[in-house]
Amino acid sequence: MSEYLDVHNHILFGVDDGIKTIEESIETLKKYKENGIDTIFLTPHVEHPTVKTDINKIKENFEILKDATKDLNINLFLGSELYLQTNKKQQFIPLKDWFILIELPTTLYPMYLLDRIFDLQLEGYEVILAHVERYPWLLDNEKLIDKLKTMNVYFQMNLESLHEKNYYIKNDLIDFIATDYHGKKRKPLDLSLFKKFDYIVEKSKKILKL
Repeated sequence: MSEYLDVHNHILFGVDDGIKTIEESIETLKKYKENGIDTIFLTPHVEHPTVKTDINKIKENFEILKDATKDLNINLFLGSELYLQTNKKQQFIPLKDWFILIELPTTLYPMYLLDRIFDLQLEGYEVILAHVERYPWLLDNEKLIDKLKTMNVYFQMNLESLHEKNYYIKNDLIDFIATDYHGKKRKPLDLSLFKKFDYIVEKSKKILKL
């Protein structure tokens, strides 16, 4: 059984706006392992309007990194962070074959949101909404939050936003916590928060059947 897990990060080297070198990817994964994070879903951006990525390159670099870290005793999986748009033919890599991590515009409510989520669910996917704390249009709309939860959409929050007074935490709305780590160029992580909020980690494990 995994101790802690990270379902959202940009640790896979050389594919998006995250880590650029395999050396830093390996160094980061070692640090995760030292902090008890032994199940890691790598989720590069896909279909993002400003971050250009290639799914074939993502898969290729994943295999390289997986081979290079086979002695670390970690469970490494590939997924993606899909920037959800109106186009129904978007390409993405699901987590564990049937979970899909989505991100959305932060400034304005995307009118297509509920329809697109419903479409994905009809295709058999379970939807995880990345970094819910970044959407002011969501926090200001309790009816929409309730609607998404009624539709069984899972909410993910980034580590730096975790505190007991947060609306989502207070109301037990968070299903996943994650690092969204992009490498050393951004502020360091407090990985001890996985332990502090381990009750959410346990919820995550049940959802993913880990």
